[in-house]
Amino acid sequence: MEYDVIIIGAGINGCCSAYTLAQAGLNVALIDQDGIASGGSGAAGAFISPKISKAGALKEIMERAHAEALEFYTTRFPRFTLTKPLLHIANSPQESDKLEHFKRETSLQHSPIDDALQSLLTEEASNDSAVYFTEGAVVDAQGVCRSMAEGIDFYPLKVEQLIHRDEVWQVGDLNAKHLVLALGAYPKLLPIDYVGLRGIWGHRIDIETSTHVPCILHHHVSISPTTKEGIVAIGATHDVHYSPFLGELYDVEQGRAVLLEKASKTLTLNNINIINDYTGLRSGSNDYLPMLGNLVDADATLLCYPHLRHGKAVDPADYVYYPQLTMINGSGGYGFVLAPYLAKRLKEYLVDGKALNLALSPSRFFPRWAKKHQS
Repeated sequence: MEYDVIIIGAGINGCCSAYTLAQAGLNVALIDQDGIASGGSGAAGAFISPKISKAGALKEIMERAHAEALEFYTTRFPRFTLTKPLLHIANSPQESDKLEHFKRETSLQHSPIDDALQSLLTEEASNDSAVYFTEGAVVDAQGVCRSMAEGIDFYPLKVEQLIHRDEVWQVGDLNAKHLVLALGAYPKLLPIDYVGLRGIWGHRIDIETSTHVPCILHHHVSISPTTKEGIVAIGATHDVHYSPFLGELYDVEQGRAVLLEKASKTLTLNNINIINDYTGLRSGSNDYLPMLGNLVDADATLLCYPHLRHGKAVDPADYVYYPQLTMINGSGGYGFVLAPYLAKRLKEYLVDGKALNLALSPSRFFPRWAKKHQS
């Protein structure tokens, strides 16, 4: 089968990219061995929340991505999107300092917490620094990914080899001029050990509770109403540490207990009935910026520029890159915020011929890796 683009990985980045490229008129194939939103994306709380950060490249990207994501989900996928106010409460003195700086600098509309919401909070949560946004959203993670993939040719394949021949990428019986890797924290299929990724285990539980949760809350964990009537989601990305690659089984019961204990630091949830658990590995970058760009062929580049091993500078434009191949990755706990932004830039690159933002290129990690690997 012939395609314009093959995308490997059907998490939120892969599905959003497939949807955006197909909307632009490209013929797209989407591949995932376990199914659509079967990994970390399917386990995500999928909050469309701003990132609390100080000035810098990440802050600028996240502000733009947040605005684009709100518009994208509410207008294109309203069935899978619930808009609610959002209360972010600092969970440490360091985050409190960052949050207060953010409140002074942000252009996002925020207001004092109303009395009804204040009365639900614990003493700890009431005394911590907080910012209350009038506009936030939560997305049905699996529902929106499946909706994005509707009409896209999907193949439940385990990809073990990539072949590039005669300017065409071959993935099994599928051929395409361009290949997009959206594999998250899972094996990368190519020798690209320089890519600075870290796996982040996530656990979310959906519960029934007699406590009315009127908004999205981020504190020690995230607590939110969902698109499913009467169901509240509790989830954490960074606070539950586990890797499926270490050979140990994840203790779901213990994970539930941790989530509920941390949720109790924010508000009291009464008459809890756990409906379901969702777990998966998300992928964050070592410098917290997402990745979108071409991949360096490490062996070919070091052959051309062996002095890279000794710390000598080479213009990234002169690196040897895998042809017609792009990676989209490293969004961490903000995958659903960043996916529309990254997919739009990918479309502008492939369809409109616009250059990608070099600050997001995976090649940014290559010089340091090359210097460390001198043999």
